[in-house]
Amino acid sequence: MAYQIERPSPCLVVVSATVPSAEVQEEREHILSGVARRAAVPGFRPGKAPRHLVERRYADDIRQEVEEHLLRHTWQAVREGEKLRPATPLGVKEVSWKDDGSVELSGEFEVFPQVELPGLEGFTPPPFDLAPTVEEMDKALDALLDRQSTWEPVEDTAVAEGMLVEAEVWGAFPDGEREPFHEERSLFVVGAHEVFPEIEAAVLDHKPGDEVTAQRQVSHGEGEEQHQDTVDYRVAVRSLRRKRRPELGDDFAASLGLEGGLAALRERVGVDLAQQKQRARFERWREALLEHLSGGRLLDLPGTPVEEDTRKEIMDFARSLAERGIDPEKASLDWEKVGAELRTRVETRMRAELLMDALADALDVTVDEPEVNREVQRQAARMGVPFAEVRGNLLKSGGLGRVAAMMRREKAAEQVLRPFLESSGG
Repeated sequence: MAYQIERPSPCLVVVSATVPSAEVQEEREHILSGVARRAAVPGFRPGKAPRHLVERRYADDIRQEVEEHLLRHTWQAVREGEKLRPATPLGVKEVSWKDDGSVELSGEFEVFPQVELPGLEGFTPPPFDLAPTVEEMDKALDALLDRQSTWEPVEDTAVAEGMLVEAEVWGAFPDGEREPFHEERSLFVVGAHEVFPEIEAAVLDHKPGDEVTAQRQVSHGEGEEQHQDTVDYRVAVRSLRRKRRPELGDDFAASLGLEGGLAALRERVGVDLAQQKQRARFERWREALLEHLSGGRLLDLPGTPVEEDTRKEIMDFARSLAERGIDPEKASLDWEKVGAELRTRVETRMRAELLMDALADALDVTVDEPEVNREVQRQAARMGVPFAEVRGNLLKSGGLGRVAAMMRREKAAEQVLRPFLESSGG
């Protein structure tokens, strides 16, 4: 078999192959023998019919199977001979049987780009101060106080900024193109942007028992197809709560089970911040490593995997909305903008993976099965699910390979960054 490839673009490969008549005949005889062994021809026991009758009766099936085998052989030869990393299966364009008995095949497939990495000699991660600043300490303590706050009911008080509102919401579309909706219990903090600003503005200065109305214009489509829907809201304020934050001091530290008062609390928060900053430093240095490996170039990406992963991201985003009680079909979102943002995220992730895979290849990094199992064990413990169940699900979905690939990339990054981490005391 002889084949030729063309590269119309960095991630597209077009294959043309010619299979000589001798190879075609050999493949055809092999397939015909198999069909003859199981063929059912009237008047003969299974597998006992004359070959010429089997050949005539199953001519189309034999021809189709021969084509499938030749395409499979061609696909295997190209993959092994060209050292490409396919991103899609071979898409058949044409199969042509010639008068001399040979067969010409053509098809195309997408590939991941070949990555050429610069040397690591010039890489130096940027400075990163691990010591928590006064502002970071104050922010962490403030967040801790916020998490320990309680919501106390208030009566005969008007809605104000920062209050937790419990409301019942009805929505209707005056144009009648969409179904009205009703949310029996909606909870939101005024000023936290958890609901539309029109609803926040409507409930301000109103008390439990009051009903208010609001209206919002929602845009759909783009260009000449853009139009606006009007949404009329009726909101009944049911109850109010005001946040009660504890005072920062020795008593607060004691309520958290710490001996030594506020000084001990500050020390604990400082240790936690230092650990967070160590993780942040590794991520920042990993980003710097990716910037160095890319050399300022944007890798070309095959379109099909990008489209498929973007579609999955959109579905996951819609599912997360539904889990929070938001109907994705009724949510006032610019889905084209959401899709574009998610596509950019997919492309960034895919380019990073390609660079780290190339680095792992260059460093000859490997991940063995026991390492993968230990990582799966950690994931199972974190989820509170039996190890065998998590591993079985990953095995069925092909996820074990993804776990191994992720671990291999992280090992490559750690191998490069370890000397810098050790020299900086972390």
